Amino acid sequence: MAVTHRRINRGKNFIVSGPTRQQLLDFAGADAQQRLRVYAGLRSEPTEQQRADLVLEELKRAGGFERSLLVVTTPTGTGWLDPSTVDTLEYLHAGDTAIASMQYSYVPSWLTIMVDPNRSRDTARILFDRIYGHWMTLPRHSRPRLYVHGLSLGANP
Repeated sequence: MAVTHRRINRGKNFIVSGPTRQQLLDFAGADAQQRLRVYAGLRSEPTEQQRADLVLEELKRAGGFERSLLVVTTPTGTGWLDPSTVDTLEYLHAGDTAIASMQYSYVPSWLTIMVDPNRSRDTARILFDRIYGHWMTLPRHSRPRLYVHGLSLGANP
């Protein structure tokens, strides 16, 4: 009997999962809006810098810098983000959020650190620096509050 492995697309799951606008409306009331999530997987572009640029351009295109809260988050090695973290922010802020992330490996964090100990940190820094660089160009009174979040080795400063 052949065993097949189905690769889970963590990025796609992150983008399509989470509270719907209706769920946010039911929780927060009439002011709720559709949440915004942006994610770049390893196959999106060949380099970390190009993937970070892709995330930034999508945030700009989709209005992420017009939200009240912008979160740059680093997933686990395989690209997973904890729904209890991101969903909660979206509920608490009635969907007035933009959450951006970028995958740094195909394998779990503990394996990644054995092969390339700096990959998680470097990828997180590249993504944050790219988004922060644009965020700093926005007028102080109109830019979103910016937060950083990380899971696993991506949370390493």
